[in-house]
Amino acid sequence: APPALGPMDLARLVAWRRHVLRTPGPALAAAAQMPTLELLRRRHLSERAVERFLRPFLAGIFFDASLTTSSRLTELVLRSFFRGAVAVPARGMQAMPEQLAARLPAGTVRLSAPVERVDEAGVVLADGERLTGEHVVVATEAPAASRLLGNELGVPAPGRGTTTLHFAAPSSPVGGPDLVLGAEDGPVATLAVMSDVADTYAPAGQSLVSVATLEVPDGPAEEEDLEARVRAQVGGWYGPRVADWRLLRRDVIGYAQPRQTPADLTTLARRVRLGERRWVCGDHRDTGSIQGALVSGRRTADQLLAD
Repeated sequence: APPALGPMDLARLVAWRRHVLRTPGPALAAAAQMPTLELLRRRHLSERAVERFLRPFLAGIFFDASLTTSSRLTELVLRSFFRGAVAVPARGMQAMPEQLAARLPAGTVRLSAPVERVDEAGVVLADGERLTGEHVVVATEAPAASRLLGNELGVPAPGRGTTTLHFAAPSSPVGGPDLVLGAEDGPVATLAVMSDVADTYAPAGQSLVSVATLEVPDGPAEEEDLEARVRAQVGGWYGPRVADWRLLRRDVIGYAQPRQTPADLTTLARRVRLGERRWVCGDHRDTGSIQGALVSGRRTADQLLAD
């Protein structure tokens, strides 16, 4: 089959790259919005480039195969990709919150203490205990924040979901830190051999293969059906050795990101103060990403400390 990107597509992608790198981030964040699919067409990219490369690539980022995500967000994310290398923590994503928590005084973090409600007087836990403080900051994903804070957030619903299947394989089917994009012949959005990216992610002599989909199965039967379809699709790529892959875990995440269409993103920096003592932060306050969550946390801290 001919390559997904022909010479003209490559030239147009280089021009687009130059544009997003030369444009300051705040200017991209305030640019006129349109669905990402319309943006790709305005960049005069071919249908082959869109369908065989850009749609599956961006769908794996935003969990949005329809490409209705705001063009603002797409250009900001591409700018980040162009400016630096993509990496993962050697000790896994859990290392990030552990690093943050390690800088706090002992006893500051309390685990397994679900919150029942938040009010101006403080926080009430599920067991009835009340905690008070000068301020309350709700730093959760959007559905939990909406449950605790009511209708004040204006978070769009439903969000974007995903299911990732993790397999132990005797050997890497890819042989390098590459992202494999899915196709229309099955449910796979992206496939990555995480142990090719960070060798700490699997024991010696084994490989960790993570396959992301845009489906959110409802119950064990649908989860098993999804696994069967993933194996069939990937088996078409890599042959019978896929039968030797051992399923380690399915991560079914009904709400992985907030929806981020142009109508949802009248501004990328939504308010973080909800009252005299109540604050909220999370990726639903900025962009649906780890970066967006961190930025909203910093905005909240800056405003709270300046109060």
